Amino acid sequence: MFRCKLCFVLYKPLQIIAWLSIFLTACTHTSSTNEPEIEMDKLSQSILSLSSEITYEEANITSKILITTAISLADEYDMTSPPLYHNMLVKLGFRKRGLCCHWAEDLHAELRTLSINSLKFDWLVARQGSELREHNTVVVFPAAATWEKGLVFDPWRKAGSPYWTEASGDKYPWRLHPLSGQWEILRCK
Repeated sequence: MFRCKLCFVLYKPLQIIAWLSIFLTACTHTSSTNEPEIEMDKLSQSILSLSSEITYEEANITSKILITTAISLADEYDMTSPPLYHNMLVKLGFRKRGLCCHWAEDLHAELRTLSINSLKFDWLVARQGSELREHNTVVVFPAAATWEKGLVFDPWRKAGSPYWTEASGDKYPWRLHPLSGQWEILRCK
């Protein structure tokens, strides 16, 4: 396996350092946000800016659900930063959940409990099927529009801190998940 003695001598210490860093950082947790009310207000204003047909009350309840759920999930998942590192911890079994599709699944489950009329929600996926590049999230959009006119809400991107952006201007090539609307079977794999 090793062609030189130096490679063999360096291999074991590097392997020990790598496992030690995983072990030590697997115990760290990133904080999501210190000012959830401010984040709720900002998100609510962003939602309201999507359409004049969105009601103030529905924008507020939606922003409250998204922000409080993101904070709760960050704690539940024991999120670490950067999120790709957290993904590695999940894949290695150091964390149970926290992949982007877990975020999409859990956030969307909370959104589906809302009884509102001026907004819709859906599950988006980018680069579906790519082992390393697939990304999942939720989108909030006006009931009278398509998801492309909505906001992507993606706290995975900031290791649990609330993050949103306009769907049309985001860096990801979003599409509706092929199982969109089939909530009884759409799950993170």
